[in-house]
Parts: sequence; structure tokens; C-alpha cells
Amino acid sequence: MTTPESTTPVRILIINPNTSQHMTDALQPVVDSLGFPSVQYTFFTSPSPGIPSINSPADAAESAKICLPHLIPLLAHHDGFLVACYSQHPLVSRLKNECAKLKREATVGGGGVRKYVTGIFEASVLASLALIDADTTDVEEVAAGEGEGTGSPGSTFGIVSTGKVWEEALRLAVEDFIGVPTTTRSRFVGCETTGLNASELHDLDPEEVRAKMMDATKRLLKRGTTRAQSSRVQAICLGCAGMVGLDEAVRTACVEVLGEERGKGVYIVDGVKAGVGQLYGLARGGF
Repeated sequence: MTTPESTTPVRILIINPNTSQHMTDALQPVVDSLGFPSVQYTFFTSPSPGIPSINSPADAAESAKICLPHLIPLLAHHDGFLVACYSQHPLVSRLKNECAKLKREATVGGGGVRKYVTGIFEASVLASLALIDADTTDVEEVAAGEGEGTGSPGSTFGIVSTGKVWEEALRLAVEDFIGVPTTTRSRFVGCETTGLNASELHDLDPEEVRAKMMDATKRLLKRGTTRAQSSRVQAICLGCAGMVGLDEAVRTACVEVLGEERGKGVYIVDGVKAGVGQLYGLARGGF
């Protein structure tokens, strides 16, 4: 049964906090491919002068300062907001705070307008945790000193990102987001990087980019094991909004390392798709 609420479009603002219009344009076919009914997408690119390529947490912080004043007037006109930068981007928390203010101002007690905010980093981590196999190890046996315990340690997820600075930055971001250290029992295996920045993903020779993506993926699959075939990595996050279309290179690397069946079974998580899906679901569910 169709209700007025289900026919009213969900309005999602997709935010590129760098100044690359090319990168923003590349996101549109990705979200259109999801085929969600009754949804309206709007795209925002950081004004210039701004940060052309976000290559560190410091760049992310600066881009948030630049973009936020331009985004605040848009809040009332959208239901969901996706920050399309693969980092623990300050815009996510700041937009949540601004949306909370809007909600308080709309009604006494703040029970009126509902707004939803996430980033592609946060969305990809949540999607990965939902996709990978469970850890069935008996933690009580481990705590009692009975070896490694019975059951299976489960699968893990990892990230393939751009510059080396993100290896540590994203490890800390995952720890902070899921609330536990990334110890040996963590579901997060770590981050491997291509050595390229976001703009180089588009500017360099495609074959060079593809080769670097495959190399980083293979290193990620081999993390935590002496034998590639023993890899527990079951999900790989594309750690940059500029990696649109590079999932094929990741898949090829998985097949080369793990073989046809296991390689094709690895989940490749696009944070843009995951983020749009989560925002749409939250808005439609009225949470």
C-alpha cells in the first residue's frame, strides 16, 4: 500500500569536501545505479579556494572549516547528508550537531524534523561488519587459559586507501568509531595504501593506478598470515571517494591471491553506495 510518506522523495545531499568537480561528477552514476525509488540527490562541491585533494587529517579539518558555512543554509532542504571523503571527517560530527540544533528549534522538545548524517568511512565500516562472518571463538575458554578456545575466529575487513598517512589515521579512526582497540582479535585487519593521492587516481595512467590498487590489495590480503591462502579478509573497503570504478582491480587481485571461488567471495565495499543506502533506509524507516 502506497502512503504519502513513501511517495515523498528522500532528499539526500552528497558532499564532496574537496574542490574537484570531476570527483563530484563521478559520484552521480554510482548513486543513480542503486535504483532507489522516490529519492532526490543533490551534489555539493567545496567552494574555491579550498582543498583540491584531501591527503591528510589536517586537510580534512581545514576542508570542514571551509565547507560548513556553505552547508548550514542547505540543512533545512534535505533529509540526509553524506560526507564523501574517506576519513574521520569533522563534517560528520559538525553536521550532526547542526541538525540537532535545527531539530530543537523546530519544535518544543525537539521531536519534529529528523535529519540523518554519515560519512563514507563510517558507512563502509558498518557495512563490512554486517557482511563478514561471525567470530565464534569461546572467549570464556580463552580467558580461562584454555588455549585459543573452540570455534572460529571469524573473518576480518580491511581498507585500501591512498597515501601512507592514512594507514595510521584510519587505524585510529576505526578504533574510535567501533569503540575497541584494533588488537589481534579485532575484526579490522588494517589499511594498505597505493602511495597515490585522490587526484592522482584520475590524473595518472589508468594502468599504473590499477597496478598500485592491485598491489595494495594483495598486501592487505596477506596481513596477519604467513600464507596468502590463509587470509581471513572477507571485506575490503575502497578507502577513497575517488576510487570509483577501481573495484575491478581489487577483485582481480583477490582472485589472483585467493583463487577463483574465494576471490570472488570477498565483499568490495563502496562507501558511497553504503552511505546512500544507510541514509535512505533511516529516512524511510523514520528512525
